[in-house]
Amino acid sequence: MRTASVYEVQHNFSQVLSWVDAGETVIIRRRNIPVAKLVPTKKKVPALPDFRMRLKKTYGRRVLPDSKPILDEVREDRF
Repeated sequence: MRTASVYEVQHNFSQVLSWVDAGETVIIRRRNIPVAKLVPTKKKVPALPDFRMRLKKTYGRRVLPDSKPILDEVREDRF
C-alpha cells in the first residue's frame, strides 16, 4: 500500500495511476490525514459471443447460397 499527498496526485497523476494499475492501493492524504483511497478494479475481459453456435442455431444444417453472383451483379450496377 502506497501513500501520496494531494499535491503529488495533482502533479504526478500518471505515476499514481500506474501504481493503481499495477494492483497497489493508494491512500491519498491531505495534511497527513487520509482523505481518499484508490483501489484497483477487478479486471474482467468480456467474453465474445459464440457466433458459430448462433449461426448453427439460426440456420441449422441449411447451406447458405453463394453470394458471389449477387455481389457481382451489385458491383456491375455501380459503374
